[in-house]
Amino acid sequence: MKALGMTIVAALIAAGAAAHSFASPDQAMVAPATVPAPAGLDGRGLFLKHCGYCHLPGGTGSIQLERRWGKARALLAERTDLPAEYVKGVARQGIFSMPPITRVEVTDDELDKLAAYLATADKTKAHGR
Repeated sequence: MKALGMTIVAALIAAGAAAHSFASPDQAMVAPATVPAPAGLDGRGLFLKHCGYCHLPGGTGSIQLERRWGKARALLAERTDLPAEYVKGVARQGIFSMPPITRVEVTDDELDKLAAYLATADKTKAHGR
């Protein structure tokens, strides 16, 4: 019986040592956010990289905006009523269910490009034409 207890303890120690060698979930989540966007991404590319998962058709942000403001105002990249300063303020402060975007996630320079892209009135910008 004592041997069985020692075997279990040894197995738990080995499992703990193996688990310790992997990055913690917190470390795994932090690393990608600190990697800057590749140089040369324009506003559209930055929007697709940082905002598209929520603000393209079918995304949570687009669904929420449609519920709140209607279909015509749901897709950010198709809107013409978004001043760049408003976009930057919302991005940094967050709004409703959208969390703030930190300078680690999107630098000020990247946010300037992204906001200028969303502020332009060119309706073809959302489709890259």
